[in-house]
Amino acid sequence: MHLNVGDGHRLYYEIHGRSDGPTAVVLHGGPGGGMQRSHLKFFDLTKWRVLLFDQRGCGRSTPFLSLHKNTTWDLVEDIEKLRCMMDLDKWTVFGGSWGSTLALAYCSRHQDHVAALVLRGVYLAEKWENDWLTTETGAARLFPDRWVRLTRLAKGKTGTAMTKDYIRMMRSKNRSTRKAAAAAWYAWESAISTLRPERDTTSARVGEAISVLECHYFSHRCWIPSGSLIKAAKRIPKRIPVYIVQGRYDLVCPPASAYAIHQAVPHSKLKMTIAGHAGSEPETAAALLAATNALAR
Repeated sequence: MHLNVGDGHRLYYEIHGRSDGPTAVVLHGGPGGGMQRSHLKFFDLTKWRVLLFDQRGCGRSTPFLSLHKNTTWDLVEDIEKLRCMMDLDKWTVFGGSWGSTLALAYCSRHQDHVAALVLRGVYLAEKWENDWLTTETGAARLFPDRWVRLTRLAKGKTGTAMTKDYIRMMRSKNRSTRKAAAAAWYAWESAISTLRPERDTTSARVGEAISVLECHYFSHRCWIPSGSLIKAAKRIPKRIPVYIVQGRYDLVCPPASAYAIHQAVPHSKLKMTIAGHAGSEPETAAALLAATNALAR
């Protein structure tokens, strides 16, 4: 099903689980990762009703790869439109990686409609986090062989200059240039996403969406002022349970950001797992299911 949210965008969404159960909205990663039905395993569907959807520009939402009116705050209002469509007063907001950023941003503006937050692999859109991924002093120190592959296309550029170069290549009229840039960008993130190497079955189409939209969002610092998500998190009341699940060895979204949110929200519960970034890693998946089970009691 699709919801017309304006600005020429139509969001694809699905509803799963128990029709009269508490409702959770799942905010996928990326930006650009698209909804994954595998995320349903984080919920007992005999208790929960779960809404999955594709954010602007990706998955089955249309138009595909559109950057028009595609900002963090556009997505926040899309989430609110989905809540109104479902005629809900409050719902649980569940987000991993970029989805955690979006969950915190949504809560900062629509706290009255948040029943609970479940965050995984926290990303706060701070400069140091982007530098960690795009300069030689971050994850590159641990994956130098993979880093070389990423910088090769950008002719050795790093940081903001590299991101801009990748944006230029991904907007090229030459299809092979666009595809090569998207593949290289996604290959870097995929390589550092799990504690133990796993075969990546992500389609080229999804990989392209992640690459195009991540570069778009990174180049604008996600339209989130530095420190603003932490500041907003300090205002989260005790009535809103906050569960944070963080891979101890997450190289995409290092644990410092999850810990900062935990410190900002004293009543939050933080679970560090023996895992990397991916929500599919066994210990992380089990912790997420435990969190939603606790909320459904």
